Amino acid sequence: MPKDRRKASDNYRKPPAEHQFKKGVSGNPKGRPKKKVVQPGGNALGGGTFDRMSAMVLAEANRLIPVPEGDKVCEIPAMQALLRTMYVAAAKGDTRAAAKLLDVAGRAESARAILAQEAVDYAVEYKKKQLPTVEKHEREGLDPPDIYPHPDDFLINEITGEFIIDGPTSKEQAGARKAFREIALRATPRYFELKGALAKDPKNRALRKEFKEQKYMDFLQKDSDRNMRHTALQQARAALEPKPAEPEDDQPDNPDGKG
Repeated sequence: MPKDRRKASDNYRKPPAEHQFKKGVSGNPKGRPKKKVVQPGGNALGGGTFDRMSAMVLAEANRLIPVPEGDKVCEIPAMQALLRTMYVAAAKGDTRAAAKLLDVAGRAESARAILAQEAVDYAVEYKKKQLPTVEKHEREGLDPPDIYPHPDDFLINEITGEFIIDGPTSKEQAGARKAFREIALRATPRYFELKGALAKDPKNRALRKEFKEQKYMDFLQKDSDRNMRHTALQQARAALEPKPAEPEDDQPDNPDGKG
C-alpha cells in the first residue's frame, strides 16, 4: 500500500505520511547548533566553576579555626592546623605523614630559597646603583638626595638570605612619615604624664586604656634607631674615603743652614 494511503497510526515508529521527513529536505532548516566555547577558568556554561572552586578552597584553607594551645585556645588558619596534625602524626611514627611532610617542606624551602636569592640580588644591585649619589651628597655637605627607598634602609640578613626595607619607599610615604613624626613629638608630654599617673594609680582603667592607645613612642623609637643607623653608615663611609695627599714641603728644615 502506498505511504500516502496509510491510515494514522499510534505507533511512533510509523508516523502518518504527512509527518514524515520529505526526501531531499532537511529536518533541521536552522542547521546544527554551534558548540559552546569553554573559556579558560570556566565551563561550557560560562560559569567559571574552576575560579569559584579555587576561591573557596583558598578561603577555607585560610579560615581561622580554634585550636587548643596548652591551657588556652588560639585561632590559626585551617591549613596550618592540618599541617600541625600531620606533624604530630609523623612524630608518633606515621611514616606516610612524615614522607608527605618532607616532600612539602622540601618544595617550600626550595621555593623560598629561590625567592630569597632573587630578593637579595635585587637589594645588592639597588644599593650599588644608588650609593654613589648618596656618597656624593655626603662629600659635598648637601642634604640627603630624594631617593626612595634609601639604600641605607635595605637591611640584609646574610644568614637567612632575606631583607627588609626599614624606611619610606616613596616620596609620599616620606612626607607622611615626617607629618606623623611631628604629631608624635607633640604627643610625647602626654605619654609621660600618663606613665606617671599609672605609676600612682595602676588600676585606673581609663588611664590604662589611653596609655595603651599611645603608639607614638614606638614610632619615635624606631625612627631614632633608623636615624642612628644612617649616621653610623655615613660615618663609616667617611672613614673609608681615601684621604687627599698632603702637599710636599719643598722648604728645608733649616733654611739658614744652621744645625
